[in-house]
Amino acid sequence: MSILKSRSILVLLLAVFAAFQVSACSRATSRADSTTTGGSLEEQILYYTNKFRQSKGLKPLQLDETISQQARRHSRDMANGSTGFGHEGFEDRVAVISKKMGRVGAAAENVAYGTLDAQSVVDGWIKSPGHRRNMLGDYNLIGIGAAGKGRITFFTQVFIKH
Repeated sequence: MSILKSRSILVLLLAVFAAFQVSACSRATSRADSTTTGGSLEEQILYYTNKFRQSKGLKPLQLDETISQQARRHSRDMANGSTGFGHEGFEDRVAVISKKMGRVGAAAENVAYGTLDAQSVVDGWIKSPGHRRNMLGDYNLIGIGAAGKGRITFFTQVFIKH
């Protein structure tokens, strides 16, 4: 098995494990954050992500519509089953972003699913070492997407250094 294929399998397994952790840790959902933070689910995720970064002395990430389009598409594709849960197509998403925005210096992605609100999904990512590392990475832009299938929501964060 090639190193790249082994790495891809490991990344997928970590993503599935992390999503299970997020789902298992946060069965109870709270809709209170929509009244506390206001805005869409994506804006609330941005709020909690930046609140976490600020607590670690980092600059806030700026929400970018081009990146969010790719994150939304990935969440929608996972929700409708046209792609599996995980990071399949990540390189393609980054290539599209790069084509539209210019050179991308670095990129990372977090995914999750469950019956979660914004604070719960961000808390789950914070508790997962790999996702936490992405959230604290040297990035300045973020795209966020969420898509539902029944009561389950699929979430994607794409981090870009531009």
